[in-house]
Amino acid sequence: MIIVLAKAIPKDEEACEKIVEFAQDLIENSRKEDGNVDYNLYANTGDGTLLFVEQWESKEILGAHLQTDHFLKFGENIAGLVDGDLIIDVFNAEPTDL
Repeated sequence: MIIVLAKAIPKDEEACEKIVEFAQDLIENSRKEDGNVDYNLYANTGDGTLLFVEQWESKEILGAHLQTDHFLKFGENIAGLVDGDLIIDVFNAEPTDL
């Protein structure tokens, strides 16, 4: 399983609200993609940053997601709303027994 953590730093509170609004379409459509396990957006109440937490069945499926219309449209919509690029970390996770 592939896990993605993508951190967005909004320019201000209004930008944060717009990013969350634009993210609704991204989240809804991403969850419908074959190979998506989970897709969520969390807000840090302390510093106002946003964190996408995604789970995908494989690296190849994640790659296909990055080419979808809803992903590309989201990137275009938030370009002027974030302070710098998204900070993205991708992990290869294997299930384990506790």
